[in-house]
Amino acid sequence: GQDYWTTIVPAEGGEPRTIGSAGEPLPAGDACWSPDSARVAFAGHRDGRFAIGIYELASGEVCWLAEGDEEKGQLGWSPDGRRLVGVLNYDALTELAVIDAGSGAMARYRVEPGVHYQPRFTPDGQQVLFAFDNPRYPTDLWRLSLADGVCTQLTRSLPADWTQGDFVMPERVRYPSLDGEPVPALLYRPREAEPLPPAVVVIHGGPTWLTQVTWDPLLQHIVSRGWAVLAPNYRGSTGYGLAWQWANRFDLGGVDTRDVVAGADYLAREGLADPARIAVSGVSHGGYLTMTCLTQYPDRWVAGAAVVPFLNWFTGHANSREDLQHWDLENFGDPERDRDLYYERSPYFFLDRVTAPVQMICGAHDVRCPASESIAARDALIAQGKECELILYEDEGHGFLKTENVVDAKKRRVDFLARFLEP
Repeated sequence: GQDYWTTIVPAEGGEPRTIGSAGEPLPAGDACWSPDSARVAFAGHRDGRFAIGIYELASGEVCWLAEGDEEKGQLGWSPDGRRLVGVLNYDALTELAVIDAGSGAMARYRVEPGVHYQPRFTPDGQQVLFAFDNPRYPTDLWRLSLADGVCTQLTRSLPADWTQGDFVMPERVRYPSLDGEPVPALLYRPREAEPLPPAVVVIHGGPTWLTQVTWDPLLQHIVSRGWAVLAPNYRGSTGYGLAWQWANRFDLGGVDTRDVVAGADYLAREGLADPARIAVSGVSHGGYLTMTCLTQYPDRWVAGAAVVPFLNWFTGHANSREDLQHWDLENFGDPERDRDLYYERSPYFFLDRVTAPVQMICGAHDVRCPASESIAARDALIAQGKECELILYEDEGHGFLKTENVVDAKKRRVDFLARFLEP
């Protein structure tokens, strides 16, 4: 499924040992050795709730600390082995947590609403170094003093001629999905906009991931143009508990699509955007959902831009690496046994329903979402007399790595959407 196991392998030979309890493996990720190598701390879940576990190497026993609904991870030990530092992830935000390894008592810290990364104790155990970003701050190195709880910025990536006030912070909102279930999302309102501005529904990838209150120059540029942005954390997203994370298993392209479509309805219903000028765009699984939105609910969108999408579950599964095929089987189904589902959720077979102009941006060496699917979709859409633009980067894979390509792809994405969103 979506669990991680941690196995301890003796370097000098012997039987590997998987962290578990009562002979059964436990979900255990982000494992790290204690300073004396006698214990392993890990992040996992217990009875449907997230917790931090400590595995005693000598006895094989597990004790649990810091239980609760927040996702926990990125753990590190203090030099004396008495405390742990980690990251708590909840509702698109994170905080730092310093946890007593004996009692489980926990203190929480943050710079401001945003995302904290990879905390580590200093050698004297009196401070914690970490990275932080949000829409007002690019990622930089910070220091937390445990004596007074003060966070101090150590590096400054924002150019001197910019200030934090130049950027827009999102609102955390919830809106009803098509079945009435509240969907969490981030809403960016433009500072200066028409009474009913255009809008883009931006879909994250994963699907077991989420859009957080983080640094994103693309979103800031979009908002600066007077467009609203809604970023749904649809069913299948992390950060909202295990039930929400697992809610789209074996229903990919179904309930998650409807959660996104309901976001467009929310923007129109609440007077946050012009109903006739709402576009949809996403990357990877978000690119896939862009195409399911355009094929399943074509009347909602004025345009769609899909970045490194996949469109055909059959070819996507057949052409994937073995580990990705395993993920498909564990989270969607078998292409033979579940053939009807594979067909129904493949946008490629329903391109005749598309009414909005489509852009697809791909990497020629993408082994996760092969560009061949987008090329075939482009050819089919054009043969049907529909507007479609394909941009193929010959020297990129799934996640673009070259700065010039990253910037160029974002510019082309915005330029395409602007043709249909701006007067």
